Amino acid sequence: MAREETAAVSGPQGAAPPRDAHALPLFPLQPPRTARELLADHITAMVCCAAMDTAGAAPGLDWLDGPTLLLGGGRATDLSPQVLTLIEDGDPSPSDSG
Repeated sequence: MAREETAAVSGPQGAAPPRDAHALPLFPLQPPRTARELLADHITAMVCCAAMDTAGAAPGLDWLDGPTLLLGGGRATDLSPQVLTLIEDGDPSPSDSG
């Protein structure tokens, strides 16, 4: 009986029921991320890893903002603007260290 009900709902040959073309998605679609946004996320992750390895920072999770860095018991709130400044104003030329 369950097979018959499933077949009646899904249609012939087990095909999925047709979707309403005017139905909204469950979550709004986000535009594709730019290369600059991806770079900022990667640099932020590298800074967080370095802070955990060297300065005793700890990873945290904020229910609204997502991943965060805890340093000295408080949130490091100014990390993202500093990383974006580094990306915007950074020197793209190789350094002459030798």
